[in-house]
Amino acid sequence: MIDGASKKDSHTSLLWTRVAGHLWTAGPSLFYGKMPPGGSQGRRWSTEVTNEFGEPILHTGAFCDADDGDGTNLVVVLHGLGGTVHRGYCLLAAAAARQSKLPCLRLALRGADGVGRDIHHAGFVDDLQRILRQKPWDRYERIALVGYSLGGHVALTAATRQIDERLAAVAAVCPPLNLAACQQRIDAPWSWVYRHHLLQGLKRSYRTIAQGRAAPTPNDRVQMVKTLREWDSLTVVPRFGFADVDEYYATQSVGPRLVDLQSPSLVVASPGDPIVPAESLRGPLARASSSLTVRWIPGGGHVFFPPGVDMGFGGAAGLEGQIMAWLRRQLS
Repeated sequence: MIDGASKKDSHTSLLWTRVAGHLWTAGPSLFYGKMPPGGSQGRRWSTEVTNEFGEPILHTGAFCDADDGDGTNLVVVLHGLGGTVHRGYCLLAAAAARQSKLPCLRLALRGADGVGRDIHHAGFVDDLQRILRQKPWDRYERIALVGYSLGGHVALTAATRQIDERLAAVAAVCPPLNLAACQQRIDAPWSWVYRHHLLQGLKRSYRTIAQGRAAPTPNDRVQMVKTLREWDSLTVVPRFGFADVDEYYATQSVGPRLVDLQSPSLVVASPGDPIVPAESLRGPLARASSSLTVRWIPGGGHVFFPPGVDMGFGGAAGLEGQIMAWLRRQLS
């Protein structure tokens, strides 16, 4: 039986968790969003892949080599939906990798950089698989993926499908394991700020995508999209041949496939995440393979967490420092 004081404490704790979640989602995003891309973030890199229409699709990214690294390990960082390789969390990951003497490639997902004339979706790993087999990435003996939000979903999908025998470890920060649950959260009335920010990034990229043959819907119509569900219905569903948006969410959500994980994997989540509902993660994480390590970090938001986070992995404090320490163990 819970007395009145306990109920009050529980309510206060829940309220603070939610407030902290919003603060640690919006605050860092605004701060890092004002920082222009600079040379210190690594040298620009690009390559091409060809889609089924025969169109060359340009992929871009940024590469930071490691001082005194052994040259056998590579960390690949994947951004979230509507993001780019210049997002603050990607820069923090690259800096932590450099400090850990790990070469780091920040890779833009298909179409996200505004130059490739095609799109990606939450379960699309074909480009990643092909790029890792190209020069110079084919020379690395072990590869680790670090993904944020949808990038974390892509990274876990790559692990469940074992896209490369060199894939040695995966770390996913705030991944949406249940796509339908996250779509409903983002499209909720009170999430309009996050939804607007997300859709603005997607629409910006689509203006270039619409010039290619792979564009499934005219740009003018897509620019009128008001919800994530509508975006997926007009872009992902027709482009990749799903029957409807519900089939897309059901077949591509990685949560049910975590039981098949064989590569050592890490999921970091926040109970106060305002974009990925904590309750949508607990079931899939509980049923996952023993190859998965899970860390819940109270007081954090979506992909950003307070400084000084210690997940018990040794190494530098802070989210990215801890992730790199964990990856170092797996890569060695």
